Amino acid sequence: MIRSNLRHFRRFKSDKFSSIEEFNKKKTKYSYGYNFDSLKDIDESIQPPKPEPKDDSMDINQVLEKDPRLLKLKPGSHEYRETLHQLHQEFLINSKKQHKRFEFNERMKGVFFGLVALIGVVSAHQIFMNRKSIKNRLLMNYKYGDVIDEPPKPVKNVKSTKHLLEKLEKELSDVNLANMKSSQEPGVYYFGDNVKIPVRIPEFDGVYIKDAYVERNNIIAITDKGKVLQWQKGSLKQLELPNNVIKIAPTKDNYYFLTSSGEILYIPRKIDTGFIPMLKRNWFGMLKIQSFSKVQNVSNISQVCSGVDHLLLLNKTGQVSVINTSKNPTNYGQYGPTYSPFDKKKIPINEIIDLPILNYQLDSTGALVERKFDSIASGDYYNIISEKNSVWSWGDNKFGQCGINNSITTIPIPKEVFNKKDLKRILKTKIYEPLKVFAGPSTSYLLLDNQYLLAFGSGINGELGSGRYLQVCSYPEIVKGQWSSQEFDEKTNSVKPIGIKEISVGNHHLLVQINSGDILATGSNDFGQLGNGKKIKSCKTVNIPKLLEPEDGKDKLKLAQIINDTTTKRLQLQNHQKFLAGNDASIIYSCK
Repeated sequence: MIRSNLRHFRRFKSDKFSSIEEFNKKKTKYSYGYNFDSLKDIDESIQPPKPEPKDDSMDINQVLEKDPRLLKLKPGSHEYRETLHQLHQEFLINSKKQHKRFEFNERMKGVFFGLVALIGVVSAHQIFMNRKSIKNRLLMNYKYGDVIDEPPKPVKNVKSTKHLLEKLEKELSDVNLANMKSSQEPGVYYFGDNVKIPVRIPEFDGVYIKDAYVERNNIIAITDKGKVLQWQKGSLKQLELPNNVIKIAPTKDNYYFLTSSGEILYIPRKIDTGFIPMLKRNWFGMLKIQSFSKVQNVSNISQVCSGVDHLLLLNKTGQVSVINTSKNPTNYGQYGPTYSPFDKKKIPINEIIDLPILNYQLDSTGALVERKFDSIASGDYYNIISEKNSVWSWGDNKFGQCGINNSITTIPIPKEVFNKKDLKRILKTKIYEPLKVFAGPSTSYLLLDNQYLLAFGSGINGELGSGRYLQVCSYPEIVKGQWSSQEFDEKTNSVKPIGIKEISVGNHHLLVQINSGDILATGSNDFGQLGNGKKIKSCKTVNIPKLLEPEDGKDKLKLAQIINDTTTKRLQLQNHQKFLAGNDASIIYSCK
């Protein structure tokens, strides 16, 4: 037992270290985990210590006390405190300025980056929308590098007289120059159907005309003796009609004629339309076939005008009626409420249709009295008439040609659209009689006091003459022209407007003659129907060059210069001359 204790004592004694240095050499280091040497490291990895906040605040007093102006003063003195106060105020002012400058710079940065972003978005949109064009331009040299570009052609001076002479080659041909005669001699001048200036038709030399209808390569003329002549492509023939015809009104299928006795005759436009002629007995009781027919139960007619499928009549007592002229008419209400397009009744052909709702009214006593109209006009599928200073219309209104908002496209019941107060409000001046109405296919015109001209309806070709191209116009536009200019009247010894003498409406153009004799034109000019040597439509009235005379010579260049000068050499009609606008063509004719 004693031996075991000794062994244990010796082992215990051997475990002791003689010094601290020996203990540190032999001590074992304990690892608390991967990459951690102590518990403190573990705690810091789990929850790192919060950084102490930096004190960025500035001690204003320390800054101010370093100012050189305070170093010379005694601390705590009156001067020292006053100077310190001033320095403090300066410091605050400078701080505000720096803050404002900082805000301004930040705003400018925002605006700049906003503009950059906007430009980037717009550029990206343009690149995306025009990517094909950009791609073609970038690859053009790669794909078409071997193609040799032709040099550009020299640009012609389209305003030169030589250029105009080239354009007027047809009008100034040797044949037309040979047929040129004095405008004092009776005859017909034609322009349209690619004839851009008035050219004389030799077949009508020496012929006086009362009324006519003109379209491309076709003229129906009524002579002063009542004969009806038809001109087509250089040939002239007489139609078999009575010699008392005074007015012509064409429709889609027939030509209608008003006689001096107030009757309506008609012939077909084409022979192969199944037209049935009249049979009449002669003096010997034998039947005679006539090449024309007559509308029955029609008499005492003073005015007639036509649309595509209908006639509008005005008798000598001022009553208005309508006639259907087609087997399959297009009905937009132009026949009145009796044959409304909503009822879809079959409309009789060449039979008069009365309009009692229009022709009669109740007076102040309740009695039924007649209205008296004095001017009528028809478009393609509508009618417009006037009574003193009131205007009535009915039919097609898709373009506002009835003077009503085009939201109502069909008007089967005649309606008063303008009265004297309305016209006075539109013109902003006092108006007088007379009031005349005119109509194109879908454009209406009102001529008041032979001085003011109003237009409404379709104006896409410039036929409104107001300086604007309008497809739909239900409110009257004032047609602008030289007739509103002032001139001195020797008879009244006063200055007054020139005024309008007459107007004529074609399918898409308008001709106006003012009291000085000048002719003004506006509207479509695709076929040269304005007669100004060009094929450019106009929404303002333009002058027409004067008629060529034999004394102008045969020098074509000189003639082209005369045509080009519409300021000093403009068209002025003689007292025996009148004009007419038709379908894509116009004429100037002589009358007695």
